[in-house]
Amino acid sequence: MPIKESGPPASGGAGPAFFFAPGGAVERAMKNFEPRRQQGEMASAVYEAIAEGRHLVVEAGTGVGKSIAYLLPSALWAARGRKKVVVATHTKALQEQLVKKDLPVVKAILAEQGLPLKYFLLMGSANYLCLSRLERSGAHQSDLFDGPEEQGSAAELREWAKTGASGCRSEIPLKVAQRVWEEVCRDPDICLGRKCALKEACLYRRDIALAKQADLLVVNQHLFFAGLPIPAFDAVIFDEAHNLEEVAAAFMGFSVTDRQVKRLVDDIYNPKSGRGLARRLKNPPAHWLADMRQAVGDAHFASAEFFQDITAKLGFVAFEGKAPEKAKRLREPAIVPNTLAAPLLALTVLLSQALGYSQSDLEEAEIKSYLKRCLALAEQLNIFLECKSAEHAYWAEVSYSKRNPAASLHRAPVDVADALRKELFEEGYPVILTSATLAVDGSFEMIKARLGLDKPAELLLDSPFDYERQAVVYLPPEIPDPQEGAAYEAAVIKECARLPSAVAGGIFFLFTSWRLLVKSYSALAGRFPERPIFRQGDKLPQHLLAEFRRAGNGILFGTDTFWQGIDVAGQALACVVIARLPFASPDTPLEEARQEWLAARGVNVFSEYSLPKAVVKFRQGFGRLIRSRTDFGAVVVLDPRIRTKRYGAKFLRSIPRCPRVSDLSALRAFFNRG
Repeated sequence: MPIKESGPPASGGAGPAFFFAPGGAVERAMKNFEPRRQQGEMASAVYEAIAEGRHLVVEAGTGVGKSIAYLLPSALWAARGRKKVVVATHTKALQEQLVKKDLPVVKAILAEQGLPLKYFLLMGSANYLCLSRLERSGAHQSDLFDGPEEQGSAAELREWAKTGASGCRSEIPLKVAQRVWEEVCRDPDICLGRKCALKEACLYRRDIALAKQADLLVVNQHLFFAGLPIPAFDAVIFDEAHNLEEVAAAFMGFSVTDRQVKRLVDDIYNPKSGRGLARRLKNPPAHWLADMRQAVGDAHFASAEFFQDITAKLGFVAFEGKAPEKAKRLREPAIVPNTLAAPLLALTVLLSQALGYSQSDLEEAEIKSYLKRCLALAEQLNIFLECKSAEHAYWAEVSYSKRNPAASLHRAPVDVADALRKELFEEGYPVILTSATLAVDGSFEMIKARLGLDKPAELLLDSPFDYERQAVVYLPPEIPDPQEGAAYEAAVIKECARLPSAVAGGIFFLFTSWRLLVKSYSALAGRFPERPIFRQGDKLPQHLLAEFRRAGNGILFGTDTFWQGIDVAGQALACVVIARLPFASPDTPLEEARQEWLAARGVNVFSEYSLPKAVVKFRQGFGRLIRSRTDFGAVVVLDPRIRTKRYGAKFLRSIPRCPRVSDLSALRAFFNRG
C-alpha cells in the first residue's frame, strides 16, 4: 500500500513537504524550479520511512526529481539527529550529479534552517593514488614501466602529487596511462596501514576520515557490497535500484580470465622483459631465482593449455561475423583436468620462501599479496571445475577481437534473495529502494521477490510530464513475428530505413541482439549521408553519447548500454526505436540457470519472471525519450507481439498513457504539428 503523509515528523521541526511547497526553500534554491506533487509526496514518504526505521520501495517516474526528493529528507533527518545516511548508486554519472549539483542545493536549504550538512563522495580504493607505491615507482621505474612514455607519465604524477589536493583519479588533472595507474593506485592487499611511513600524508586515509565525518555519504553499489570502510551508518538509499540484483549477484560470484592469470604471473616474473617482483628482491639465492623462472614458465604454459582445453571442450568456434562475445554454460564437473593447480601451488611455495628475502615492510606486503592472489585463483578454479552447487550458474565466455581471443570463467548465484534478506534487510537499519522503473503493471512483487524484501512500505508515483501531448507510440502493422527470422529482420531494417524521413531529430535504434544490430547497421549506414551514424562498440559509450548530443540529428545503433541511464534532452533524441521486446535470452547462462532454478520450485517462469523483467527493461528504453517538460518525440516498437499477444497489453499498460499511431504519415504529422 502507498505511504500516506502523516502528521509532524517524529524528530520535530518542519517536515520535508514544507520545503517543496510553492515559494518554499527548494524553489528559492533551485533555478526554474516547478512544484511537483509527486516530489513532495516522495520526500514525505522517505522521511517517514527513515524516521520510523522502515524499508521503503518507491518508484518515481521521469521528471519527479527523485534525487532531491530523497536527498533533502534523508539529509534533514541525518543533520537533526546526528545520523549517517549512505546513498548508493549504480553509475558514476549519477554520483557526480548528486555531489556536484544536488547536494550543494540541499546543503544551502539546510543552512537556512541552521543545520550544517557534511557530505562526501567515496570511491573504491583502486580509484586512489598510493603515495607509497608512487614513491617506489621512482626507484623501480625501469622495472615497472615500458618505455619513456610510461616512465614520463609516472614522473609527471610524482611531481603533481607533491602539492595535489586529491588522490582520486577523476580529480587528478593529468592523463595517466592505465599501466602506470595499476602500479601506483591503492591496493588493499599491499597497504601497510599504520606501518606505512607516509600514512600521515595518505590521500585515501584522508578521504576515509572525511567519509567518517560526513552526514551523507555517496558511494556506488559495488563498493557498498564489498564493504564500506566506515564503522557504521544509520540508513541506506539505493538509487537505480533496478540494477541491485545483478550487482549483488556479481559480488557474490567470481570470474577468472586468461589475461588475469597472465598478468599475475608476469607481475611475479616476466621472462621476456626480465621484470617483476622476483627481480626486485635483493640478493635472493640463485637457485630460488632459477626455480621461479621455471615455475613462471610452467604457469604460462599451463594457463594457455587450460583455457584452450576448456573452451574447446565447451565448443567455442570463431568465424567471420561472429558476435563480439559468446558464452557457454558448464553443466558437469571436471570437464578438463586442472592443469593450472600444480604450477600455482609451485608459485605459492616460492613466494612463501621469498618472504625471507624481503627488505622492507612494503616488499613483504607485496609478496603476501601475490601469494594471496595465487591461492585465491587456485581455489576459484577448483570451485569452477567442481561445478557442484545447483544454486549457482557456471559458464565460460570468449571475446573475439582483432587480437587473440580472451577467455573467462564465471560463477554467480541464481538467486540473491535469501542472502540480501539476511545481510541487508535484517541488519536493523532502514533501506530505501528507488528508481524510475521498479514496478510491473502497478505492482512491486517481482522486485520484492528477487531481492528478498518482505513487507516494505510502497509508493508508486507517476511522471508529471504530459505524455498525451509530448509523446506518441508508433506501432507499424506490417512487421512479421520475430519467430519468422529472416522475414522479421528484413522488415525491421526496412522500417528503420523509413523512419529518418519522418523524424528530423536524433534517433536511437535499440536492439536486444548484437547480430541484428550489426546487420541493420551494415544495411543502413550509407543510406543517410546528411546524418551522422553511430554504432555501439566503435568508441567508448560516453564519447558516442557526447558526439550524438552535439550532432542534433544523429542515428545511434545500440544494445544494453543505451537502454538505461542515458539522458539526452531536446530534439537531439526525438525518437527511440525498440526493435524487439526485451525478453532476456534463456541461452544466456545465468538467465538459463535462473529459469531452471525457478521452474524447479514451481514458479511459472514466463509470467512471474521473464515477462515482468522484460517489462521493466521496456520501460527503461521508453524512458530515454522524454526528459523535460519541453521534450516531445516518438517511441517506435517493431515487435508485433505487443499488439498480437495477450501479454503485449502488459507492456503498453506499463508506460504512460499517450497516443498510438500505426502509419508513417501519422508519425510525420505528429512531428510537423505547430
